Amino acid sequence: MAMSAQGERRRGRRPGDADTREAILDAALALFAERGYERASMRAVAERAGVDAGMIRHWFGDKEGLFTATVLDRTPMAGRIAAVLGDESPGRGRRLAAGYLDLWEDHETGPILRALVRSSVAASEVPVAVRRALGGGVMDREYTGERADAGLVLLGSHMLGVAIARYVFRLPHLVTMPREALLDELGPVLDRYLALD
Repeated sequence: MAMSAQGERRRGRRPGDADTREAILDAALALFAERGYERASMRAVAERAGVDAGMIRHWFGDKEGLFTATVLDRTPMAGRIAAVLGDESPGRGRRLAAGYLDLWEDHETGPILRALVRSSVAASEVPVAVRRALGGGVMDREYTGERADAGLVLLGSHMLGVAIARYVFRLPHLVTMPREALLDELGPVLDRYLALD
């Protein structure tokens, strides 16, 4: 009887099971996309995942840790940008612009980024994890305590501004501009930022 009751409380999952971690990340991805960072509570994530909220703290520590893990584990965001930044062959600015726009157009990452922008506009303080995600990881050195290159700060700010104008505020000129034409304009500008010390 006691074992049965205990089994019901566990809802079929073993505490600490790797499947539990996966369920939490799946639930977090859906809720961050639907509600944005501020409105997606850890309690709501736990409820959707069918786990106790303590399991989120066990695996991820806090909400920012959960968000960071969700972005890294469930989206191609950081990997795509890092791959382009690591390739210094000609045309890097255009490739970076294309990779970043891909994130905003992707059916998984796009809704998350748009929801984050909307929730961040209303927030008095935007958590570091959110700022990192919105910048595609371009300015990571700034967030690890190292001095960020001026070029990377300008590059991240420029890309974010274009993305918000095109995909969130939907400014007519940017929405109707063909993607290839936009990349032709962005590529040389981003190359100049990348060349700054």
